[in-house]
Parts: sequence; structure tokens; C-alpha cells
Amino acid sequence: MKRIFLILAMALFLCSGLAGDAAVLERVPFFGASAAYAFETKPVNFVVIDHTGSVTKADMRGWTQMVKMDYHFPYHKIQEDNTKANAAVDEMFAKNVKPDREAMAEAAKNAGASALVVLVVRNMEEYIVHSHSPFDYDMETYVRTVAYADMYAYNSDGNKFIRRFLREADLKPMGLEEHPSDTTKWTLGNLLNKMEGKPQI
Repeated sequence: MKRIFLILAMALFLCSGLAGDAAVLERVPFFGASAAYAFETKPVNFVVIDHTGSVTKADMRGWTQMVKMDYHFPYHKIQEDNTKANAAVDEMFAKNVKPDREAMAEAAKNAGASALVVLVVRNMEEYIVHSHSPFDYDMETYVRTVAYADMYAYNSDGNKFIRRFLREADLKPMGLEEHPSDTTKWTLGNLLNKMEGKPQI
């Protein structure tokens, strides 16, 4: 009888101890989960305005990849719904053709975004050019590429702002050219890295 009583007493003690530990565990990351999840995930909007009508899903994926390099989970999350951001950016450009820090800060606030990146695609051309020199017996084939885009970025964390007007026109032998979408992509990535104090690509 004493033995049964002793076993029951030990079981009750262990259960009460576990209950106390469970209350403590509620405030501790489960099984050593990263403390990063305690940080606030800040919303980021990436708005693309296409004046060419030729921007593809592949272009968008490449450009979005550059934005995600600097604004990634768990610290940031790029918003899929750009309804408020599009309206805020349209209003911004209606007031100022070349927005400054204050205009971008207001647009980000109206969009409900911690950071706002705006890419205005003005021209993306790529076409073949043949050489017609009388001294050129083997006619060379070149590719002319044109990449025009306006880029703006603002981060409320530190009130950081940067902009760049890309105007790139190049002529290179076929096979050595860079697609205008890629020129835009790398320029955007380096612009954001510069604003955030990160190395250039």
C-alpha cells in the first residue's frame, strides 16, 4: 500500500513540474526556433510601370529577385496586392514627374509600406545591325540594345532614398550583347544595394 502511494505521489510531482515548465516554454521559441521570428515582418511594395507593353513574366521575376535580395523574409515581405501602392504611386507622379525623398516617403506611407521600390520601364529594344563597310569583306553582325528606365527606392527605416535614370544604348557583336531586361535588372540590384550599404553585384 505504501509503495502504491509513493508511486502516485511521484507521478503527481512530475506532472506538476511539467505544467510549470510548460508555462515557461510558452515564451521560448519551440525547439530552438530562430529568434528572427520575433522581429516584425515589414511590408514592401514593388511597383512596375511599363511604358513599352513588352514586359514579360520572366522580366518581372528577374527584377523582383533583385528587390528580394535586399528585402527578404523574415525581416521583409513583398506584397502581392499592389492596389494601394499603385494608387499612391500614380498620385505621386501626378504631383511630381521626378519624385524626391519626401514624395516617395509620402507614397510609401499611403501604400502602407515600410519600403517602396518603383521601376518605370521606358524603353527596351534589341535589334540586329549589319556592317556595310567596303573594307569589311566578311560582313559583321551586331546587336543594338536600348534600356531606358527610371528607378526610385525608399526605406522608412533610416529614411533612405535613392533614384537612378538608366539611359543605356549599346552596340556589340552578336553573342556578346546584354538583353535590355538584364541591364535593367543588374542596375536595379546595384541601386538597391548602394542605398542599403551592400556590395555591388
